[in-house]
This record gives sequence, C-alpha cells and structure tokens, in this order.
Amino acid sequence: MLNRILVVDDCHYVADAAARLISVCGYETKAVYDGREAIAQAVTFAPDMVLMDIGMPDLDGYEAASRIRCGPRNTNVLLVAVTCFDQQQDRDRALASGFDVHVPKPVSFTTLLGLLKMLQNRKVLS
Repeated sequence: MLNRILVVDDCHYVADAAARLISVCGYETKAVYDGREAIAQAVTFAPDMVLMDIGMPDLDGYEAASRIRCGPRNTNVLLVAVTCFDQQQDRDRALASGFDVHVPKPVSFTTLLGLLKMLQNRKVLS
C-alpha cells in the first residue's frame, strides 16, 4: 500500500504542484486548500503525513493541526508545518499545536526528500 500524503495550502498552485511532485516520487497524494477540508480529509483520506501551511484564512494551520491530532485515527500521522512564519515563537506554537516538524518556505527538493525519508523511517518503527 502506498503512503498517503495530504498537502494543505490556500494557494491552490502551491498545493497542487507539491502534490504532483510527491506523487511522482511514488506516493498517493491529495491537495486541499483550507483547514476545514484538511480536517475532513484526515478522516476520509487517512494520510500518513500532512504537509500544511499555517497562514490560511478562516481556520489556520495551527487550529487545523490541533483538531487533526485529536482524531483517534490521527495520533500517528506525521504533521509538518510548511510556512513562511519562521520565528522561534512560530516554531514553538507549531509544535504546541500538534505539528511534529516545522519547515520554512520555500521548501527545497532536498528538504522534501528528507521529510519523505522521515515518514518511511516512522513507518518502519511503528
């Protein structure tokens, strides 16, 4: 079974491009464009990893991550904050909200490959 990765960004182009790139690497992906849809897809798509922007309108990534993390099926999902907010207080808030990793934008391909490797290592250990 392919690992599932949910990409969440209110910029449709960014979410779609990232999902396409990750799918070329052999993963099943889905792109969504807001925090509420991310929460819904955390249940129906059941991702192994969520790459989520923080600065989204309506429901930001902090709140969406917190709600996703509370779901009974999502305790082991790898939550990655992908954001322009890169001050220490932003990193601290991301981790407190349930994110496992905080990655500043723009994300390099090398960083993305490292995140995918992190996912694989977690899957082996679980």
